[in-house]
Amino acid sequence: MKNQFYVLSLLLLIISCNENPKETKRGSISSATENVEEEVLTNSYQDSKSQKADYKTLKKLTPLSSKELLPFLPERLNKLANFSMYAYPGNQQMATGSYGSLDNAYNFSIEDGAGSKAIVRNFFDSLKFKNQGPPETEYVYKDRDGYKTIAFLQPKIKRNQISFIYNNRFKISLLGPDNADILWSYIDFENLKKLDQFN
Repeated sequence: MKNQFYVLSLLLLIISCNENPKETKRGSISSATENVEEEVLTNSYQDSKSQKADYKTLKKLTPLSSKELLPFLPERLNKLANFSMYAYPGNQQMATGSYGSLDNAYNFSIEDGAGSKAIVRNFFDSLKFKNQGPPETEYVYKDRDGYKTIAFLQPKIKRNQISFIYNNRFKISLLGPDNADILWSYIDFENLKKLDQFN
């Protein structure tokens, strides 16, 4: 009788121990799945539906060539005359103008984000991940006049760059010796309105 009691007790103990972990495992798996689903829905690094739609639309558009972008460069940049305009060869979608003088130049660039180069997507990914640069440099992510901007500051060599996306299509960049806020003040939005025809 004692043996039967021990066997029965042992059997009940084993059964009761086996039931609890199964429930806990199932419960933890379902709660883990729910947590992953919540994380996917609230992941700030994930593109929104509207961003995905914008990227698909841009991919279908034919980008302007470097030569086609040249006329949209400003003639002057904060009273500084343009001394050079450059259209990149080949299938490039970028044009650059240089202003001021060779020893203290400002470079203004327009890149067309249409087509397959993911220029706009890469810009917004940089905003999401907020990368930091090498030592003695700094990235500053800031909203300016309703535009999300990225400023890359290199105080040691006195070269700073500010970039933003215009009309969800064109990446505008200005590189020069001034700080980011001053560079931003040099952006001629009246001139950029010429690009509105491509919306």
